[in-house]
Amino acid sequence: MKKTFLVLLLLAVIQLSCYGAQFSFAVLGDNRDGDVAFLDIIKRINSDNDTKFIVNTGDLTPHGYASEYEKYWEMCGSSNVKIFDVIGNHDLGLFNAGAGSFRKKYGETYYYFDHDNSRFIIIDNTRSKGLGRQQWTWLKDALKTEKDIFVFLHKPLVDVTGMYPNYLMIPKKENDELNKLLKRSKVKYIFAGHIHGYGREAINGIVYVVTGGAGAPLYLPAHTGGFYHYVKVTVDGSKITDEVVKIYVE
Repeated sequence: MKKTFLVLLLLAVIQLSCYGAQFSFAVLGDNRDGDVAFLDIIKRINSDNDTKFIVNTGDLTPHGYASEYEKYWEMCGSSNVKIFDVIGNHDLGLFNAGAGSFRKKYGETYYYFDHDNSRFIIIDNTRSKGLGRQQWTWLKDALKTEKDIFVFLHKPLVDVTGMYPNYLMIPKKENDELNKLLKRSKVKYIFAGHIHGYGREAINGIVYVVTGGAGAPLYLPAHTGGFYHYVKVTVDGSKITDEVVKIYVE
């Protein structure tokens, strides 16, 4: 009996080392001009001890001013967990000056980090000319991993809401190329903001999620995703699940 128990325990340890421990993270986006909703979402996430970190899909600020960045990061200080940011089109500011404030914190407007057996890749796809050669080179290298890959960007690659096809990343040719690259790399999820609401669809093995309901004026009707919310993702070994958590704001 004791020997059997030790064997089962050893198998459990091996399985844990192969697939990683269970953890959750939250994704939200487009909090600009909506401090009340944003702070309510943080408060809600703080009450969930399972959440290890948060990713914001962009439009952190209304105009990309340095003072607005400081205000945003001050609000982030109320979070019990670290918040990782994606740069949005509003965050670029006039003549892309806002990108400087973003770089002071992150070093670049695109980066990645690893947690357990997963890789989290933040892409800057806000520019009308596309990602740029340097970011493409960096991205292809970042995708070379055996870890589960989650990608975050501001402008969606697919309109999962069915209502804002003109809000997708441009140029369209580069959008298509990026989709093909992420599919070849077996990316699990792609999270975007920009469309103020919620949408989700699994396409060709990738789950596309739009989560742009963290405070900015809502674009969608309530019954089709126009509500304040965040998305909670749980990674349990090889199993990944997601749920949308609605926030009521008076």
